[in-house]
Amino acid sequence: MKDSEVKKRLDKVINSPMLQINILAALTGAFAAVVTWIFINLTNMIKEFFYGNSFVNHSLRSTDNEWLIIFIPALGGLIAGLIIEYGSKDAKGAGVPIVMEAVAFKQARLSAKKAVAKFFASAASIGTGMSLGRVGPMIVISSTIGSEIGQRTGKTVEETRTIIGCGAASAITAAFNAPLGGVLFAIELILAELKTRSFIPIVIAAVIATAVTRSLAGDVAAFDKIPHYTLGSPIEYPFYIILGLVIGLAASIFIKLMNFVEDNIENIKGIPVPLRTCLGGLCVGLIALSFPHVLGNGFDVTSDLISLDPDNSDGLIIGESFPVDTDISSGIASLLLFILSIMALKIIATSISIGSGGSGGIFTPSLFIGAAIGAGLGLVLYDFGIVSHPGAFALVGMAAFVASMTRATLTAIVLLFEMTATYEIILPLMLSCVVADAVCYVISEHSFYTSKLARRGFHIDLGAGQDLMRMIEVKEAMSEEVLTIKPDRPLEVALQMIEDTGHMSLPVLNENGELYGIITWSDIHEAAVKHERHLTVKDYCVTDLITITQRETLAQALDSLSYKEISHLPVVSKADNKKLIGIITKGDIIKAYNRHRLGSQKTSWQG
Repeated sequence: MKDSEVKKRLDKVINSPMLQINILAALTGAFAAVVTWIFINLTNMIKEFFYGNSFVNHSLRSTDNEWLIIFIPALGGLIAGLIIEYGSKDAKGAGVPIVMEAVAFKQARLSAKKAVAKFFASAASIGTGMSLGRVGPMIVISSTIGSEIGQRTGKTVEETRTIIGCGAASAITAAFNAPLGGVLFAIELILAELKTRSFIPIVIAAVIATAVTRSLAGDVAAFDKIPHYTLGSPIEYPFYIILGLVIGLAASIFIKLMNFVEDNIENIKGIPVPLRTCLGGLCVGLIALSFPHVLGNGFDVTSDLISLDPDNSDGLIIGESFPVDTDISSGIASLLLFILSIMALKIIATSISIGSGGSGGIFTPSLFIGAAIGAGLGLVLYDFGIVSHPGAFALVGMAAFVASMTRATLTAIVLLFEMTATYEIILPLMLSCVVADAVCYVISEHSFYTSKLARRGFHIDLGAGQDLMRMIEVKEAMSEEVLTIKPDRPLEVALQMIEDTGHMSLPVLNENGELYGIITWSDIHEAAVKHERHLTVKDYCVTDLITITQRETLAQALDSLSYKEISHLPVVSKADNKKLIGIITKGDIIKAYNRHRLGSQKTSWQG
């Protein structure tokens, strides 16, 4: 082979887009792992400063200053609120919806300024004990690293989306030492697609992130001290189905509760954001005075819940998070009541923390809540002698709750396996997860993440490869400059207007400017056939209208147009269906679809 041919082939490999994106994926994985490690250590430092090594057995406990615990989360909420108010409004809440929105609607552009605000606001919230998790902020920060790398290297929107997925996968990988879970999270939730062009870079990013994380923090499973669980008997399967049913119902209630709390708090006018987050932290502190188990992400409590297992003396292994005077010699009632209490209080504390505008995620609080529900059911069955490992139900409940909250069922299954290094209960785990997800899907159309976007008019269908028609709103495609006509005008005038403008229909407005009907060229043609062109618009216009609002999607508009085989659809106000604000046609829908589809081929920085 000639040297020139070798050089050409080498140049082709070096300039290959796939090689370039894989190199950028590796860089993203490395940077994301380091930043995630820094973030985790910063939150731990803040926690240790105020509480010592543990939220539950904190340094203020049983001292004269124990009451100060009320004000520590309030301080964190105040600091976070100030950062949100003066740094970035988007720094509040879970964060994952921001990434999903950027990938689906905003040309894969994430703001570095917002990520920095998220970094410090979340560290303040979580470190001081607000009932929030670290995963959401880490995903935002790592995804922003990917977005910045993609934009600054001139990659297309599609390529930048892939690199954002690399960042999200790296965050999960670094947080839980779970590379497979990280890859699946990016595929299921962030990109919502499985293609070779995105799968390979995401895997590379996860591998690099794993290597970097293990060099910094060691190779240890997230939950590395749990008993070895197995399925005791096939008789247990129906009870895992029951667990899935209960978890799915609980998750749907939790989603609705958090949205309800957030909506009602946001509707309170006159309270500045810093004061609102401070009051949220104060509420968490009041709960923590008696039940410090609700503080922070609850990782230690979760670990103790999934470790509930018989000891050598027919008792149960009770972790450090449980009261030292817990007596199960006369039954499990007191322990069961305690677990259900901290579960309910964790739900309330997390709803308040999110609703008041605190900065943090819901992933690890979801692990806590799911583990508590599973532990409760497991204890009851253990007390009746049906099962021998109540902690196994806590383990499965943990994954099932995450699956139903996020609709990332496969991620939850694989992630739990990696976090616990337990494969023996994979079958009941899969069963409970899919049952919980199905129940939550029936009751709550959206996951926690997509519900946040849906309330703002952004619709993401995770089951349809992010179909553009379901993601673009009518307002982006409709025509606002609408030619209208009055009902008493002659049909000849309507025909002349249609011929002069080329429009195939005219909305009909009454004397009060209200939508009365619509008249089309075919209606006028029908009048001509019947020799009735001397009549008025009112005689031939259609008054039984199908309308749509500007916040509905193109898919819904297309369905409405196809329902009666019409080509024009009046767009009306959601508050008043007689107020015309535009019109949309099949042609408008096609143009908007193509505009978004072709937009993905531009470089990300071009917008």
